[in-house]
Amino acid sequence: MNYWKKISSIIPTYVVILLIVIVLSPVIYTQGQQVLQNTCPVRGGTLVIIYWGEPKSWNPDSQVDDALNGINPSIFNRLVALDYAYNVIPDLAESWSMDPNATEFVFHLRRNVTWHDGTPFTCRDVKWTFEAIRKFKGIAYSNLKMSSLQEVVCVDDYTVRFIYNESFPAFISFLAWYGTWILPEHIYNKTEYSDWMDPSIPALQRPIGTGPFKFVEYVKGSHIVLEANENYFKGRPCVDRVVYKIVPDPTSAEQTFLAGEGDVLQNPPPISDIPLLNKTPGIIVKTLPTLSRYYIGFNMLKPLFQDYNFRLAIALSIDRDELNQKAYNGYAFPATTAWLPGMAAWWNPNATLPQYNPEKAKQILDELGFKVGPDGYRSLPNGTPLELRLLVFQGSTSEAIGQVLKEQLRRIGLKVSLEVYEIATWETKVVKNRDFDIALCDGFHGPDPHNMYMRYASFAYINFANYSNPEFDRLVVEGSRTADPNLRRELYFKAQEIFASDLVYIPLLDLPAFFIYREGWNNMPWDLIGMEPINSWLRAWFGKSLTTTVTTSQTTPTTPSPTTQSMTPATQTTSPQTTIAVSPTSTPVSPGLNMTIIGFAVGILVLVVLIAVFFVVKRGRK
Repeated sequence: MNYWKKISSIIPTYVVILLIVIVLSPVIYTQGQQVLQNTCPVRGGTLVIIYWGEPKSWNPDSQVDDALNGINPSIFNRLVALDYAYNVIPDLAESWSMDPNATEFVFHLRRNVTWHDGTPFTCRDVKWTFEAIRKFKGIAYSNLKMSSLQEVVCVDDYTVRFIYNESFPAFISFLAWYGTWILPEHIYNKTEYSDWMDPSIPALQRPIGTGPFKFVEYVKGSHIVLEANENYFKGRPCVDRVVYKIVPDPTSAEQTFLAGEGDVLQNPPPISDIPLLNKTPGIIVKTLPTLSRYYIGFNMLKPLFQDYNFRLAIALSIDRDELNQKAYNGYAFPATTAWLPGMAAWWNPNATLPQYNPEKAKQILDELGFKVGPDGYRSLPNGTPLELRLLVFQGSTSEAIGQVLKEQLRRIGLKVSLEVYEIATWETKVVKNRDFDIALCDGFHGPDPHNMYMRYASFAYINFANYSNPEFDRLVVEGSRTADPNLRRELYFKAQEIFASDLVYIPLLDLPAFFIYREGWNNMPWDLIGMEPINSWLRAWFGKSLTTTVTTSQTTPTTPSPTTQSMTPATQTTSPQTTIAVSPTSTPVSPGLNMTIIGFAVGILVLVVLIAVFFVVKRGRK
């Protein structure tokens, strides 16, 4: 009993001292995963992918380039990547950590990585890449809040530290997404080059990466050929070559695939063809839920759309159930809220959109003075005929949505001309030149609610509608700086309510992803949750499937994975929140982080007791 009295009298003093030391010391929470080496039951052969588009360039970080982004995982690597369940998984970084304020991030790099030309990969490549993204305003500039990035420090050749001057809790998630591919410093960083898009840079014609495949050739309008990287850090790919056969027209792409000229169809066919493909012998169709959606935006530079009631009338005229059935064959989910239910922890179910009510829409237009003429179409209040230009990009689904929207607006007396463009032309007209009235867009809205900032803030590149609400901007900016997940959630909930009420953008459909490929192919990336990034063909092999082909990763993904969905179309009465799997990135604090904090707390407690016992024993000896 005397010992416990002495302990109780001593602990308070040393606890206070220890807590002061702890508070003043940086605390690092480590996250990371071990990556399994690639093993191939069968080696050799060529994987042919029927692909949808042409890359704009071979610099993967310079500009929005969705066509190149689908090819990038074969040639390049990032520090971290996303798998098909939107887990953040290791890539060139084998582990990473951040401080409690989310202002410093440390990555421990792999040591057995070489560029395709044989040069060792080091921290210098990482540092140069992100400094170039900041200097040349790369596509990830806004996503990664580069204006707040204070410094990228090479601690040594295989340790890099990112230091922000404000909290940025979404950094890791967005680092795994778009425009963050590591580039070879020894190739790009030369004084004779004006910038990273200088035409004289050899890598802009023949890209050099660290990825599983090496560039062989690109024939514009025809194909891209890559060959296996024998020295890839995860092991040699199972196939010898990957060929991207470029077929922009979705109908032609489907016919090419059915004719046996490809193994994977990555130019989505008309959704109406999915049931038939699913029943075709030798073809496999799988689907997973996504965090992508179709939406339209109004050109707020035009006075017509600055009238809230005019935007409301159009919103009320949209029948999402009809859109889903006619354009997506019932497989999608009508969007009813400002944000996606799949991102459950960040989704505000009360930020709802106007429901279909064409009679109310007609009433509003009548009150605004848009009279219906003999031809059934409305004119402006001054009598000028009104015709709206709806711009969509090429694709069976996007074009079908455009046709349905055109018909729905016709029913309330609005005449619409539908303009269909190749994606690069669409971007030029809509995003760069603002040459449109209404534009259809789709896009990934994950892996973190910071996507609101990137996509819809007034200063965001892809904010083609010129949406500008100071309070919305304030909320998403503050959300991007708030480390506390509960406070972040409150901010994003309020932002969603404002977004839903402003009606500058109108969400339409939340989407599934379809994976269409030939029977006999194994270890496709959508089956390797926690192991391989999206569009990685490293482990793909062709042959008779073995029961134990893929070993489950020994490490736990940062969050749970969704299950594969059945091929049954979603019914109109099924709400998205009950059918879309919870987003893996929707958990504000990962289980691994919680366990680290708990372990740290236990360690502190043990240390306190040991210190106290030490002094008790020491005093007892006196």
